[in-house]
Amino acid sequence: MTRRYIFNKTLYRKNPDTITENFDVVVVGGGIAGLYTALEIDRKMSVAVVVKGDLKSGSSWLAQGGICCVTSDEDSFESHIEDTLAAGAGHCRREAVEVLVKEAPENIQRLIEYGVPFDRDKNGELHVTREGGHSHNRILHCGGDATGREITKALGEAAEKRGNIKILWNHDLVDILTDENRVQGVVVNNGKEDFIIKSGNVVIATGGAGQLYKYSTTPEGNTGEGIAACYRAGCKLRDMEFVQFHPTAFAIHGEGERVFLISEALRGEGAVLRNKNGEAFMSFDYQHPLHDLAPRDVVTRAIMDELKRTGGDRVYLDASCMSREFFEERFPTITAKCRECGINPPKDFIPVQPTQHYLMGGVETDLNAKTEVEGLYVCGEAACTGVHGANRLASNSTLECIVFAKRAAMCINSSPIKDLSGKRVKLGEEQSYTVGPDENEAGADMAAIKTVMTEKVGAVRKMRELEEAREELSAFKRKYALCNFTDRKQYAVYSAAEIALIITDSAYARKESLGSHYISE
Repeated sequence: MTRRYIFNKTLYRKNPDTITENFDVVVVGGGIAGLYTALEIDRKMSVAVVVKGDLKSGSSWLAQGGICCVTSDEDSFESHIEDTLAAGAGHCRREAVEVLVKEAPENIQRLIEYGVPFDRDKNGELHVTREGGHSHNRILHCGGDATGREITKALGEAAEKRGNIKILWNHDLVDILTDENRVQGVVVNNGKEDFIIKSGNVVIATGGAGQLYKYSTTPEGNTGEGIAACYRAGCKLRDMEFVQFHPTAFAIHGEGERVFLISEALRGEGAVLRNKNGEAFMSFDYQHPLHDLAPRDVVTRAIMDELKRTGGDRVYLDASCMSREFFEERFPTITAKCRECGINPPKDFIPVQPTQHYLMGGVETDLNAKTEVEGLYVCGEAACTGVHGANRLASNSTLECIVFAKRAAMCINSSPIKDLSGKRVKLGEEQSYTVGPDENEAGADMAAIKTVMTEKVGAVRKMRELEEAREELSAFKRKYALCNFTDRKQYAVYSAAEIALIITDSAYARKESLGSHYISE
C-alpha cells in the first residue's frame, strides 16, 4: 500500500488557518542546488526556500572534492563527456551529459559573481586538479578541500540578502500537493505542526538517501523524503538500484556517526592505496589501467576483494609523495580530522574503507529539471537527469546541481506566474488510520531499516539477500502505511521504508551487474 498523502489531514481540517502566505515558487532544500535555483529565479517572483536544518546541515556543506569544468586548451568538452560516459558504464543519457559539460563554464562564472572564492594559482588563474575517472585536470576547488562549504556559504549569504527570497530554517518536507497532475504547493513541518505553503511552482532539491544505511558520508536526515514525496505525487523514479559507495571514507568513526570522507582529490594529487602489507594493490594486474584513479565502483570492489584476501576492515592511503606543507595547505579539513584522531599525514598512512556516499538514481526529469507533474521540478542528487548512469564520475554531482538548477529557474522564469491564493487545496477523502508508533519505536524501526540496507543491499549484492530485504522492508512500509502520523520522525520512517524498498526492488529487478550495482551470486 502506498499512501498518496502522509500528513495528518484530520489535524489540518480542524485548523485550516495553518495555510501560510502564497509564493510564486517554493524551493525545498538549502544546499547548492536549492540556493542556486532560488537566486536564479526572476526577482519579481516571491520565493520560499524550505531548509531541513540550517545551512551547514546538508550534503553540500560537506563536499570536499570540487566541481568539474573544462578550463584549459589541453582539455576538451569531448574528453569530459567521454570520461563521464565511461564512468557511467554506458548507462548515461548522452544528451544530458553534453548539457552538463558544455554549460559548465557559464555557470562557474555565475558562481564567481556570487562570490565563490575558487582557489587560484600564483598567476591568478583557476587552480585545477584531477580525481578518479578523469583523463585531465579539470576539478576546481575552494579552500583546498572545502569546496562545498564555500559554495554553499556564498550562495546562502546571497540568498539571505535577496528581498524576494524568504528562507524557512528547520522545516521538513512532508508532502507535495497536487490537483489533476498539477502542483499546488507543499506540506511542511516545523517540528511542532504541519502547515501548507501554496505555490504553482515547486522545486525539490532535498538530496539523496544515504542515511538509509548504517554508515554513510551523508548528514543525518538524508533519508530520501524529497524523492518519496515526488513518488507519492506521481513522478517516475529511475536508476534507483545504483547506489555509490565511496572507496575512501575515514575508517575511524563511532557507531551510527556520520562517516568523514577522505576526498578522492588525495589520489588525484598522487596518494596511493595500500593494503595492510603495504602493497599498492590498485597496480596489480587484475585491477584497472587507471590504477588508483579508476572509477569509484571499481576501486570500491578492489578494496573489498583485498580485505577478503588479506583480512581486516580497512586499507590505507599513502600520501607520502606530498610534502607536509603542501598537504596541510591543499587538504586542511582532512589534516585537522586526522590529527584529531592521532594520525599525522602525509607521514602516517590514513585508514580508509568503502562507505555509502551517493545515489545515482532519483526522480526522472527532462533537461530542464521538469518532472511529469506540471509545475514540479527536481534538481541535484534527488533528480535523475541521466548524467551519472550506473556510476557517478567524481565532482560531476556539484556541477549537475548548478547546471540543472539554472535550467529549472529559466524554465520557471519563462512561464506565466500562477496565482493560487483563492484556490482550495484538495485533500481527498479522509481515511481511518491507527495511532502511529511512539518516538522510541520509530527510532528502532529506522535503525532496523538501516541494518537491512547495510547487510543486504550494499556495494556487493546477492539475489537471495535482496529477496529477503524486500520482504523485511515491505513489512515496515505496511506498518506505517496504516498510521495517522503526528510527528516528523514518523514521516521520516515511512519515507525511508518507501525509498529503501524501491532501491531494493530495482536492484532485484536488474539481474546483471552494471556499474555500482554488482551481483556476486
